[in-house]
Amino acid sequence: MINWNSIYKLSPGEFSEDPNKLAEPALIYSLSKLRKILGSKMYPSPTPGALARSNGSKTSQHYAVDRLSTASDVFIEGAPFEIFSKIMYSKLFTGIGIYRNTKGPDGKPWVMFHLDIRKREFPFIWFVHKLYDRDTREISDCYRYLQNDARYWRLFNDTKLFENKLFGA
Repeated sequence: MINWNSIYKLSPGEFSEDPNKLAEPALIYSLSKLRKILGSKMYPSPTPGALARSNGSKTSQHYAVDRLSTASDVFIEGAPFEIFSKIMYSKLFTGIGIYRNTKGPDGKPWVMFHLDIRKREFPFIWFVHKLYDRDTREISDCYRYLQNDARYWRLFNDTKLFENKLFGA
C-alpha cells in the first residue's frame, strides 16, 4: 500500500487511474521525491492510460495486467531541459521519455515526461516529436532513442526546451 501521508504534494485523484490499485508504490514514492527536488508543480497526465493500461504492449511500463504499472506520464512547470537535468541527477527513474507533441493541463503545447522505474543500470532515454510525411500528408509520432544514435542529442537544440512553462501563464 502507498502511504499517502508521506507523499509530497501528490494525491490519488490526480492520476488518470487509481494508483492504489494499479501502480507500483515505488513509482509513486519516486514521483514524490522528484517533485520535492524540483520544487515546482507536477501534473500527472489526465489522459486515460497515462498511469496504467490494460491493453497495448505487454512490455510497456504502463501495462498493469497481472502486475503493477511502473510508469507515469507527467507535466512539470519549468524549463524542460532543466527539468530533464534534475531528473537525470536524481537517479530516481531509469526510463525517461520526452514528448514534445503534447498539450498540458492548460490545453496549450507542453513538454510531457514519461517517467518509469524499469530495472536497468543506466537510464533509457527517448524523444518524441511530430513528423510530417510530404507524400502521404500524414502526421505521426517520431521516436528517437538517444542510446541508438548520438546525433539525436541535437534535439536539445530547440528553444521550446528552454522556455519556462508556468500553468496559467
